Amino acid sequence: MRWDSTEHDGVGVLHLFGFLGRQDTHRFDGAVDWVRSRSNGMLVLDMSGLLGWSEEGEAAVVRAAQSPLAVCGLRDRPAPLLSGDTTGLIRIYPDLRSALATA
Repeated sequence: MRWDSTEHDGVGVLHLFGFLGRQDTHRFDGAVDWVRSRSNGMLVLDMSGLLGWSEEGEAAVVRAAQSPLAVCGLRDRPAPLLSGDTTGLIRIYPDLRSALATA
């Protein structure tokens, strides 16, 4: 997994690329902390560059929702843990533009 970040009007965007597997969860956690520490608003997680993820990778995304988290770019890929969020902290959007419009 690789990651990059951008900022849009105080909203931090974490762009993910490759595959988010168990071996990448520590790097993902660090990336989330890094982006959150440099932005003022909601974190947007852009998953459009991911080729896929394991159950452990998806669980890491759920753990990242300690505060509101916008997720975009899932396409038609199943994400049962994300869409089953019972805390209401994860909001799912079809694309980055939609996520940023409501952040």
